Amino acid sequence: MHRYALAILAVILCGGCRHVENTAVQAVNLLREFDAAEKRPSAGFQITDRQIDGVSRPSIVVPVPSRLTISLPLPRRGVLRAAAALEPPSAGRPAASVRLRVGVSDDRIYERLTDVVLTAGQRGWVDVRTDLSAYAGWKWSFFYHPERVMWRVVLAADAIDGIPATAVWGSPEIVTDRDGAKEYTVRRARFR
Repeated sequence: MHRYALAILAVILCGGCRHVENTAVQAVNLLREFDAAEKRPSAGFQITDRQIDGVSRPSIVVPVPSRLTISLPLPRRGVLRAAAALEPPSAGRPAASVRLRVGVSDDRIYERLTDVVLTAGQRGWVDVRTDLSAYAGWKWSFFYHPERVMWRVVLAADAIDGIPATAVWGSPEIVTDRDGAKEYTVRRARFR
């Protein structure tokens, strides 16, 4: 009897563990959030298609150093996905290394979630994945209700060598599963 109870518990727990990447549905296209985003510095950002090493992507091009902050509620089981790259330096400029950071803030604290270092000799797009699932969904707490928070997703670019550069966030999006996307559409409408 004890074995059956453990087996049933294991099936229930594993049944609830779905991996978002296998059934990914776009919940937020960060390119569409660009106009409302806070940009620091205020100049030098643009949306365009960028071709890096033969692969073209709709992209946000950012100066380095910079910070792009996008305010929005986050979907359950959300994952931020993007491709990152450096623009080749213009003639006469030295090549630079850049650290791209993804973080989340609620105006009280900032949590650094992902760092990606792009080096001067690196070619092609680099995948960026950040788990945002801690910022939505039901939690065991009387006080912490992440679905009621307007989160600030921060895409930052730091000049490691102190040399200004240009970085590219290609196809930036937040994905979830189908159920998470449906629930998010309804919940996000309440924030507007």
